[in-house]
Formats: sequence, C-alpha cells, structure tokens
Amino acid sequence: MMATWRMQQRALCLAATAPTRIVTTTTPPYTSTSLTVRKVTSPNTPTWYPIVSPLLLHVREFHSRKFSRNVEFFTSSDIPLPKDTMQMASALSKDDRPLTLLFCWLMAKEKHIRKYAMMYTNMGMDVLKIRVSPFDLLRPTKGSQVAADQVLEFLHANPSHSPILVHGLSVGAYTCMEAMVKIEQDFAKHGHLLNRFVGQIWDSAVDIHGIPNGVSRAITNNPTLQRNIKKYLLWYLRTQYNTATIHYERASVKMHQNYLEVPSLLFFSDIDHVSTPEMNAVVYRKWEAKGYPVYTRCWKGSLHVSHYLKHRKNYEAEVLAFLERIGLTEPTRHLATSL
Repeated sequence: MMATWRMQQRALCLAATAPTRIVTTTTPPYTSTSLTVRKVTSPNTPTWYPIVSPLLLHVREFHSRKFSRNVEFFTSSDIPLPKDTMQMASALSKDDRPLTLLFCWLMAKEKHIRKYAMMYTNMGMDVLKIRVSPFDLLRPTKGSQVAADQVLEFLHANPSHSPILVHGLSVGAYTCMEAMVKIEQDFAKHGHLLNRFVGQIWDSAVDIHGIPNGVSRAITNNPTLQRNIKKYLLWYLRTQYNTATIHYERASVKMHQNYLEVPSLLFFSDIDHVSTPEMNAVVYRKWEAKGYPVYTRCWKGSLHVSHYLKHRKNYEAEVLAFLERIGLTEPTRHLATSL
C-alpha cells in the first residue's frame, strides 16, 4: 500500500510540466500569486487521515518517551506508552498513525521545541523529536550519525507509523540527510522506509556553507565570541576533511538532489544571515527543475528559526495548507463547515 502511495507521489511530481513554487499571501485564503496548483484526483487517492487544524482545537497535553539524549517520542494518546521498547505505534493503535520527524536546531530550548511538537500532536499526529549538540555535529561518526541510526531503528520498529512528514529546522536538515545517506548506503535494508515519506518542511535550513555562521550564532550572542568560533569552524572544516567535512558534503548532496522525492515547503526570512533566501533558492530551484512540487514562504523581519514564534497563526496555517496539498489532511473548508 505504501509503495503504491510512494509511486503516486512520484507520478504527481513528475507529471508537472512547470515548476510549482508558490509564495502564499499573509492572510487566508492561501493562494498562489503567480501559478495555479493542478488538482489531481484518482480512484487510488489515499483516504483522508484524521488530522485537523490546531487553530480549531483546544491545546492538549501530550505524553513523551525518551529513548536517548538525541531522540524523544511525543503523542497525544492517553494510552500508556510501553517501556523498554521502541515499538510505540502498535501499542497505541491497530491503524496507521501519521508521524512527524522533527529535526531540531542547535541549542534549542525544550519549551520552544514542545511548541512545534504540540502543533502536530494537536492535529492527531505523533512526533519523533531528534536533536543533536554542537559536539554531535562536529563529530559526525560519534554524534549525528548515531542519532540518524536511532531514527532508522525507530522507523523499522514502527511500520504502522505512516505516512511520515519531515519537519527540519536549521542544522536539523543536516541531521535528517545523515539518515538519508545511511538509507542509500544500505538500501536493501532501509530503502523501503522511503515509501512512507509524503512531505518535507524545511525551516531556516542550513547547508554545509552555513555551518560556521549557524553554529557560532547558536552557541553565543556575543559578537566577539561568534567571530572566534566561526574562524575555528572554518579551520576545522579545512583540516578535518576525512573525519567531518566529507560527511557534511555527502549529506548536502542528498538535500540538493531531494533524496526523499516528495513535495516540500520551505520557510526562510529576508534578514536571516544563516539561512539566506539565496541559499534556499539554490536548493529549491534544483528541485523545481526536476519537477518536484515546491512551496516557499519568505517571512519579513523574522530572525533565524524564529518564524513560528513570531508568526504563529500564519505559520500554522501555512503548514496546514501544505498538509492539505499533499493529501495528508482534510481540506480546512470541510472542517470548518463540519464543526
């Protein structure tokens, strides 16, 4: 079933005869300013999943289960979570459960991460939070790649956690792509996992060239320390090519080629010096050229990974509109008339 869904997604992407990047307006309805999205229907279109707008619900508490310092699971289900196992989905329901892989930014505060997690648990989705430390980033084989292995282990242990949405912030994009590198390196074992992915959201994504700026700004707000850390990281990238830089480059290739091969939504800002509009454009134009559906939103006056905190309602509306476009949620107009 999921292989069929994956094939449908690829067919819809490749059927496009022109790029489908959409810059949405700041107030509903969210429509294209230059292009029209093609509405595709077929007898094989998957049924709607029970996801609803967080704007229409009261905030619910969620439960969590921490597997390691890098990986934690969240759900709004009231069913007690099993212990000593990663098998969450089958314990919570006999049916498929949509899952969001939330790849966090460096030094993110837990209270901020939980806002993103709650956005999805309020929609009825489970969330797997993945975060790495600066040391994990600088020592990929002992840090970021260990976290990537844990993500793949979780997906294997929970085959009914499907479909899967990726939501990555800042260097979380790199962490996610480390998982993609591992899938390609052992495709016989991991390749079938790709069938479950249906969409990706990148918020302030950072490529290898943005690591010196991104890490230095994440560690401190002191301009002098930022400059010194940046100089060190530039030196580190030059001298530690075989132990670190080569891994960043391999992950970057996966991002630029859209290894997931699913529709994408990109958030960035006109004043973000870490994830610049130009840096994002290099990536999404490559995806557009291959015919993949791409949606973008450039926020005005919003700092790095602060778009949700500053524009919460519009951010949630953009996310929900994207989920509707990829068939992951019922159209909001239907929800509004049924409540």
